[in-house]
Amino acid sequence: MSLTQKAKWLSLAMLAPLAAHATVPSSTFQFYFEGPVFDQVSTSPNFTSGSLSLAVTAFTSNGKQALVDSRWDGLGVVTNSLLDFGEVNSSLFDSPGDYLVLTFNKKVNLTGLRFSMWENDYLFDSFDHATLTSGSTKINLGGLNNDNGLLIKSFNLSNVTGSSFVIQATGNLSSFRLAGVNATAAVPEPSTYALMGLGLIGIGLTARRRKA
Repeated sequence: MSLTQKAKWLSLAMLAPLAAHATVPSSTFQFYFEGPVFDQVSTSPNFTSGSLSLAVTAFTSNGKQALVDSRWDGLGVVTNSLLDFGEVNSSLFDSPGDYLVLTFNKKVNLTGLRFSMWENDYLFDSFDHATLTSGSTKINLGGLNNDNGLLIKSFNLSNVTGSSFVIQATGNLSSFRLAGVNATAAVPEPSTYALMGLGLIGIGLTARRRKA
C-alpha cells in the first residue's frame, strides 16, 4: 500500500468517529462521546442538565459497591475481576449481574434510555438484556425492543416516574454501557395542587383569626 493510500485510510479512520457522533441522538444526560477517551473511574460521578442533577453509582451482582467507569462510549461498572473491561455485565453464572443506580435531585419522568455496545440476536433474542427498576415498577429491556440503531440502542419509556432507578444486566451474555438518559422534571398531579391549595387556605384562615 502506497503512502497516499495509507494517509487516506488513516484520515477515514479519524473521521469515522466524528461521523458516528453526528448520527447519535442527543439525550438529557449524554454520555456517548461526552466522556474521556480513556477509562476514568470514580465512586459516584455527578452530572447536571438545567435544573436536574444526576448521581450514578455502580454495584456488583452481590450488592457490593463498585466503581463507575467513564469513557467516550458511556458509563460502565468496574469490578476488578479478570477480563473486566468496564461494561455492565451479566453471565451464565452471574445473572442478574452488575447494575447502575441513577439518583436524581428531584422526581422525574424517565422517558428514555440509550445504550452503547448493545448486541441484538434477531434469531433467538438471547444477547444483551437488562431490567429497569423504580420502586415496585420493573421493566424488562430485551434485545429486540424499540430502536435498533447501528451504534446506539434506544428504549422509549412511558409512565416511569421516580427519583431513583436501577439498571441491571440480565441474561447469559450481556455486556453494554449506558450512553444516555432522557428525563424531565415531574409535574405535580392535580391532587397535589389541591392539597397545596387547601394548605394555603388554612394558613390564610389562621392568620385572619389571629388578627381578629
